[in-house]
Amino acid sequence: MDEKKNNQHILVIINEAVMFFVETFVAITLGYFIGRALDQWLFEDRTILMYVFLVIGVFAGLSNLIRRVMKRINGGK
Repeated sequence: MDEKKNNQHILVIINEAVMFFVETFVAITLGYFIGRALDQWLFEDRTILMYVFLVIGVFAGLSNLIRRVMKRINGGK
């Protein structure tokens, strides 16, 4: 019984890690394309907004991870 519970715990950790990487990758990718499009539209030769939106994507992924971990620690609240 303990081995089954331990295996479920490991699967939950793996699931959280995979979800973190997928969500962060999607947020960074969206940030890249949105920033790149805005840079091409607003500026001719600068890539300022692309970097801004990349950083926002990284923080969005980290924010989702922190919220999910805090929810799990607080018992689903």
